[in-house]
Amino acid sequence: LKPCGLRAAFSLSNRRRASSVLCAMRALVTGITWLWTPIGLMGFLHLLIAFKPDVLPEKIREKFEKNRKNWCGVVGMDISSNVFWGFFGTCKISGLLAIHGLMGPALDMVANFCWILMMVGAVYTHVMLKEPIGPPAACLGLMVVRLIALAL
Repeated sequence: LKPCGLRAAFSLSNRRRASSVLCAMRALVTGITWLWTPIGLMGFLHLLIAFKPDVLPEKIREKFEKNRKNWCGVVGMDISSNVFWGFFGTCKISGLLAIHGLMGPALDMVANFCWILMMVGAVYTHVMLKEPIGPPAACLGLMVVRLIALAL
């Protein structure tokens, strides 16, 4: 092979490898996005607890109330249930739509970052309420991996 022929073959090999990595990253982002969908759909439960709490079982209402009171203590003010859970429900639903690409690539990145912040808060909440941190920590890890893969 001539030097330019070898260089061309090497360049083609690098392009194929880069294309394979890019495909793998896209598949990873897509997989995490679909795994995340049930978490985002929980936003509807947040909206129910905000605006129609009587349709939910007492046990769920109590859990949500403990969570809200915990965060009210953190910020040092009482936030009404409908404002608190309405905000989180709206964030989760719009964040879900964004990571599914319905709001464009820029808001996909922003939403991914917001999900990371929300999961940091979820880990904190679980620590404060003495609940297992495994589930929110795993979710936090997933969204960090998704953000890295999205950025590549």
